[in-house]
Amino acid sequence: MEEYNEQCKLVRYKVEKAIEKGVSIVICGPEFSGKTYIRNILDILLKQNDYTIYCGIEQYREYNKFHGKTYTDEKYWIEETNKDLLSELLIPYEYIETLLKYPDLCK
Repeated sequence: MEEYNEQCKLVRYKVEKAIEKGVSIVICGPEFSGKTYIRNILDILLKQNDYTIYCGIEQYREYNKFHGKTYTDEKYWIEETNKDLLSELLIPYEYIETLLKYPDLCK
């Protein structure tokens, strides 16, 4: 549990630094690795800094396809479990990986 908590603190720090820099954020890792937990903690900060939140690259793709965008300069937060899907993102982003799953769910 301690390693998981350390991961969450480190990821939160990285996310806060990315927000300060004003860059898009892609947080990637297995289910139950803290991605949504961290987003919920930083939700107000993300909204104050005009981040659009997507729950997966598929949602990002569908939203931009629906609005006819092939490129956007908006800042985004994407939570993804499969890093192989990220190759199509054109905007520079901060890649943050979560490797550890919440311990109680690993049993």
